[in-house]
Amino acid sequence: MVHTAGIVSITSRMDPKLYDVNVNGARNLIRAAEKQKVASFVYVSSVHALPGQEGVRVIRECGAPEDFSPEAVEGGYAKTKAIATREMLEAARRGLPVKVVHPSGIIGPWDPGKNHLMEMVKAYLAGRLPLCVRGGYDFVDVRDVAQGCIAAAEKGRNGECYILSNRHYEIRELLHMLDVVSGRSRRIPALPLGLARLGVPFSQWQARRKKRPPLFTEYSLRVLRSNDKFSHEKATRELGYAPRDLFDTLKDTAAWLTACGLGGKRKKIPVGE
Repeated sequence: MVHTAGIVSITSRMDPKLYDVNVNGARNLIRAAEKQKVASFVYVSSVHALPGQEGVRVIRECGAPEDFSPEAVEGGYAKTKAIATREMLEAARRGLPVKVVHPSGIIGPWDPGKNHLMEMVKAYLAGRLPLCVRGGYDFVDVRDVAQGCIAAAEKGRNGECYILSNRHYEIRELLHMLDVVSGRSRRIPALPLGLARLGVPFSQWQARRKKRPPLFTEYSLRVLRSNDKFSHEKATRELGYAPRDLFDTLKDTAAWLTACGLGGKRKKIPVGE
């Protein structure tokens, strides 16, 4: 059993729907899994649930339910994931065969949803991205995360957490790779994070007007300058986890988006490996 359902939010607040899906939804699955006595339960948490992201130290897995607290993390999404992760590990102490995985920023092909990273990639390839911001984050291929979840179900130890990360990529580096894989060359200004903060109200207004998720918020800008030195050493050692270079991710993503008409009317696209 793999619990992947959840709402990802880049806002600071924790609204009722976010809490209901991410926390109460996890509680419902814990009860169902305990009742059905499942053989293996993988919970997809997030690196945002991990405490201690200040400074420059390497961030590794936590080992106990009490290590996870909504007060130790910032943002509604991170808080809901911290609460749900704590309850998953408490269930593991009661005997539920739970393994927790913590993906970093997920990106990759075959995502027609409202992933904020995918919205940025689509906007850039379509020529609709007027600027970017300085800073970056740890981005990982969705296919590597999926393989990590399968490996956790098959090889992971009950009550253990595994970080499924990759490495830090600057936003400008990501856009340059998109230029290379798409065969085009665009230069857009990269705003310092402090200056980008002034544009948050306009970004949110424009997103509401166009009925799209905002490309950045006050919270997401703070994330881009946060400590993202996540170590996937444990997942590599115990699960055989090996994330690919993001260049390959973006090459496949750009090809898929182009075949789909850059987010327009979708054609029938075969699912690759």
